[in-house]
Amino acid sequence: MHVLPAPSIFLAALAFLSSSHADERAAFVTTLGRDTVAIESFTRSASHIEGDIVVRVPGTVLCHYALDLTSNGDVSRSVLDVKPLGDTKVPERHVTLDFTADSIRIDVDSAGHRTKSSRAREKGAYPQFMTGFGSSYGLYSSLGVYEVLIAHLGAAFDSVTIPSVDMATGRTVVRQFVRRSPTLVDADYFRIAFTHLTLDASGEIVSADASETTEKTESRRTGFIDVSQVAKQFVAADKAGKGLGIASPSEVAKGAVGDQQIVVTYSSPRRRNRSILGTVVPYGQVWRTGANEATLLFADHALEIGGTPIPAGTYSLWTLPKKDGSVQLIINAQHGQWGTDYDASHDVARVPMKVATAAAPQDDFTMAVTGSGGGGELRIAWDTFIWTVPITVK
Repeated sequence: MHVLPAPSIFLAALAFLSSSHADERAAFVTTLGRDTVAIESFTRSASHIEGDIVVRVPGTVLCHYALDLTSNGDVSRSVLDVKPLGDTKVPERHVTLDFTADSIRIDVDSAGHRTKSSRAREKGAYPQFMTGFGSSYGLYSSLGVYEVLIAHLGAAFDSVTIPSVDMATGRTVVRQFVRRSPTLVDADYFRIAFTHLTLDASGEIVSADASETTEKTESRRTGFIDVSQVAKQFVAADKAGKGLGIASPSEVAKGAVGDQQIVVTYSSPRRRNRSILGTVVPYGQVWRTGANEATLLFADHALEIGGTPIPAGTYSLWTLPKKDGSVQLIINAQHGQWGTDYDASHDVARVPMKVATAAAPQDDFTMAVTGSGGGGELRIAWDTFIWTVPITVK
């Protein structure tokens, strides 16, 4: 897996590397383009694994976890502490899960509000920790915990469906893990894609490629890092206005076409020194055209978009870029869904867009509605691509 260069703040963190053996102590550094978005360090023995994860989006949050392991690699207890350090609305949280063969006892203290419950444990249920907060939930899954799970499953499994117990809530979702080869395991990501885990001969994870998921991150194994010290640097960056903030902020584009206002709402991902077309935005696949929730267009009057009549209403917008350079704008009647939930059966129209190339790369994904007289256009721009389509009010 090609790993993009780490930013300077990570290079400073390398000063805290330990000389401990990799099979007992290790770390994972996760990047999104040029930016380090999460770092995990853990210490592992036959009966216990304990780790720290610092997440930078939307602000610095420090998570500490511990798992007690039985002799066969099952889990008897998990403990998780979530501590917000930066400017974030994430609540402080302490969660303990106690596992028996047939039950799970759940103790959650969230910002001083404590709840206790218990429920049946499904066969094969195993705890996992997926972090990231708000719209960035799913940004990073603990690779230390994945490594323990893979060891527990053994080398013989091909494909297994696991009741995955969220260490932060106690809730269970079904997830699939597929062993493609002795050194490649795929971890299900919300049933829409896989994170590709590369293992070495001893079964340790050496890298994780989430480029096919909505998060587009890459992770690599390093020597042990003192995460608490790195977290202090990230907090200082937050306070200096140099933190990462929300990964894809919500934006509103408004424009008048004739005497009517048209509104587009979308989330704006950042380029982060990545090549966009053909990678982040794949060719030949319908793209969510932004991030997070589906991009929406609101029109109180009937329109013509690219010469195609569109009745007044609310629509989700999608795009289909092709390797030959052409792009289609897809106008879909379904709205209010997440940006991964495209359903072609609700398509109202597909219209061609005009394609141009910018002189210099643009870091922020943008959309705009511009008008002049009775006509106007919808403009989509990111990196060096510019896509436009004419709009008129009927």
